[in-house]
Amino acid sequence: MVKHAAKIVVLGDGAVGKTSLVRRYVKGRFDKNYIATIGVNVQNIVLNDLDIHLNIWDIYGQKSIYPGKHSSNYIGAEGAIIVFDITRSITFVHVNEWIKQLYETTGRIPVFVLGNKYDILKDFEKKGNITYTERTQKEFHEYMLSENYYRNVLSEEKTFTPVPYSAFYKWANKKNPFGHKIPHLISSAKTGANVNRAFNTLAKQIVYNKIKY
Repeated sequence: MVKHAAKIVVLGDGAVGKTSLVRRYVKGRFDKNYIATIGVNVQNIVLNDLDIHLNIWDIYGQKSIYPGKHSSNYIGAEGAIIVFDITRSITFVHVNEWIKQLYETTGRIPVFVLGNKYDILKDFEKKGNITYTERTQKEFHEYMLSENYYRNVLSEEKTFTPVPYSAFYKWANKKNPFGHKIPHLISSAKTGANVNRAFNTLAKQIVYNKIKY
């Protein structure tokens, strides 16, 4: 029987890959079919090496669902994974609001931010034999539409503008409104890149806090 238990929440806009990241971490697999989370999907995993049982709350990203009740799901959380879609910059813009709302309920708990779906950007670069820059944004947008990414997923007008890693790095290293560095990585639920690393790093911090206090 493990010594510790903790609730962590996974937050971010709709269709950024939260459920896929949790599935990859807990079950070690990826499902390309998208089904929007309605309410909360709870998964559990035991990390014997860290002596902790994680109760992972995958929370819906559409704030129009159950308005006013979103933050009630944060109660009792001891850590959070905040996710944005690296191919849609607007989801990165919203990260500040997700963290702000979280902190208002939980106080300053450990968070880890993931720029997800990096595999899509790499596929674009590989197929076009180019490196993404602002000059290739039009090509990237057209590529996303031609590949039918997010078909039947996003109801709003689609604008595909990738988040430069340099901007993500600067934001995470104190260029954010919270005044402290925020652990961060780019990730891919499809390939598994950095998924375990992010969740395990967060779990280690939670265990450390439990021992420390």
